[in-house]
Amino acid sequence: MQIRCMMCGRPVELEEFKPDPYDDEDESQKKSPVVFCQMCEAKIRHESDESQKVPKPM
Repeated sequence: MQIRCMMCGRPVELEEFKPDPYDDEDESQKKSPVVFCQMCEAKIRHESDESQKVPKPM
């Protein structure tokens, strides 16, 4: 199974991680990972940084 970016659909390579032994197994199987490629993640961060800036006083 190949994981793809949620925004653009590009294939994304994920780092392998070990599941948390304290998580409920039923819930962890239901969740699908929300993954963004580096380009889309940078775009999201840039847009959020712009929206968080304080407007200049007049």
